[in-house]
Amino acid sequence: MKRFLFKLLPITGMFITWGTAHAVICSISATSMPLSTVYLAPAATQTYTGTISGNCTPEALEVGTRPYIYIGIDQGNPPAGRAMVRQNGADLLNYQIYRDVGLTNIWNEAAAANNGPGGVSYRMATGVANTAQAFGPYSYYLNIPAGQTTNPAGIYNDSAVTATIRLSTNTGLATGAVINTAVFSANASIQHSCYFSTNPSTLNLNYTSFTGTAVTGASSFALSCTFNSPYTLAIAPTTGTALGITYSLALSAALGTGTAAPQNFTVTGTAAAGQAGTCAIGVCSANNPHTVTVTF
Repeated sequence: MKRFLFKLLPITGMFITWGTAHAVICSISATSMPLSTVYLAPAATQTYTGTISGNCTPEALEVGTRPYIYIGIDQGNPPAGRAMVRQNGADLLNYQIYRDVGLTNIWNEAAAANNGPGGVSYRMATGVANTAQAFGPYSYYLNIPAGQTTNPAGIYNDSAVTATIRLSTNTGLATGAVINTAVFSANASIQHSCYFSTNPSTLNLNYTSFTGTAVTGASSFALSCTFNSPYTLAIAPTTGTALGITYSLALSAALGTGTAAPQNFTVTGTAAAGQAGTCAIGVCSANNPHTVTVTF
């Protein structure tokens, strides 16, 4: 026969604490960037300001406890920085969302005390049970850095930026499950564009009456056009007469495709040999205007 020996020990120092689940119902909304936002790659960094707001409704038990609320924004993909994707393409336009106009604190969902790098936290006011309390609006600052010059023209979009709301500790650390979310979008377009990064220089034809060889001169300029955007060039008029000397003009190229970097072109002027001109004595000068047109 087996025998078992039991010794009863007194149980001391044991405390059982029941956790209280916060009962708060919240709604949240966020403004999206307007579809008309245009990104100018060579220009200074561009910032759009939007808002996040909503309300939270405490149930009876929560009126006295005044819960803390945490608002975060997901970091999307890639996590190191946000990006809009070009429609019908795979090109990315990088951007970031900040909590401050100085663009120093990225707004995300990281657990961060006292509104440090992470989201925004606040404490609900003492209120009435089952009565909504509005929060915000809190401003967010969506920044598109300058210099993203290798992006082709098109519409870029990140349509699933998610703002979340959840309970927080009294030090601003997000806790618990998400109570509610708001999905908003970031949009920007890059338009086909060209500009003279270097204006055409003066074209000089130094002609001597009855010269035995043709005389040439050149004007140079540079164009900067949106990456991968086609364009054409033309000059008008292509001929002219100054001091009785007839000349013609020709472009080094009639079309091109933008690289975002300056692209160099030349206008060559040619005056045929053997022309007398109308300069009777000494040195004479005259000028004619001509226009270089870029179509894109």
